Amino acid sequence: MSITIFTATGCTRCKIVKGYMEAHQIDYVEKDMKAEGKDEFQSFYKANRNAVFRGPDGIEFPIITDGKNIRQSIGAAIAYLHAGEKLDGYFSVGTLHKEWVDGIHLSGGNPEYGDELIQVLKYIKGNNMKLQIDTDGRNSHILERVIAENLADVLIMDVIAPLELYGQILGKEIKPEEIVKSLNVITIFPEPKLQTLIRPVRRADGSISYLTPDEIAGIAKLIQEGTGSNKCRYFLKTFKSQDSTDKELQKVDPLKSTQLFSYRTKARTFQVFAEIEK
Repeated sequence: MSITIFTATGCTRCKIVKGYMEAHQIDYVEKDMKAEGKDEFQSFYKANRNAVFRGPDGIEFPIITDGKNIRQSIGAAIAYLHAGEKLDGYFSVGTLHKEWVDGIHLSGGNPEYGDELIQVLKYIKGNNMKLQIDTDGRNSHILERVIAENLADVLIMDVIAPLELYGQILGKEIKPEEIVKSLNVITIFPEPKLQTLIRPVRRADGSISYLTPDEIAGIAKLIQEGTGSNKCRYFLKTFKSQDSTDKELQKVDPLKSTQLFSYRTKARTFQVFAEIEK
């Protein structure tokens, strides 16, 4: 396998990915987009604009390609080099900088490849990076390993919905007992963050409406029952239509700030420290 890696001058994450390739004798050609590789990167970006994410802070490096597949960010790059497409779904382009790596989704990939995922996380953390890891409760056995092997520096659990709506919102079949298990396991980690997006939901009759305050109370109760505590760090996040890829949901008006207080009040019935995240 021959890899082209697009880097940026002084990029620590790029050096770590190059170090992985050198240690595993993977041939590569480096193109520094701030130096001799500038023109080649511009041509590559124009031809692959849909495959390269550009955030508010610009383009995240490194980017690797084998001529067929493209992977962007330290996590996605090392995952592909280590296990090919097996770890797709576990990594995305993050937003954190310096020594912090995010965009690590324990629930996003095939649970059969937990060993390979753990190996990638160990490699990244072993290069003096700090990991912010998230889960929605699926793949609870991988969450257990991440905590047991001290791989997470920050751990976030998105508690999506009451159990009866969980699978519908995710668009996937779920095992309710696995969500409850993850809530129990996450208490082993010091100060995990639990959060719920107050999102619009397609109802059984086809209508679209936000999760209700009573449904948020049901989520807070689920957290209480799963963790055994009513004093978790629990945050309610507001829905931003521009962050949705669903055109119908993009049309939904945002909740007013005055409406949010009823959600917090209901959540505090079961989680006394519940707050609206600002």
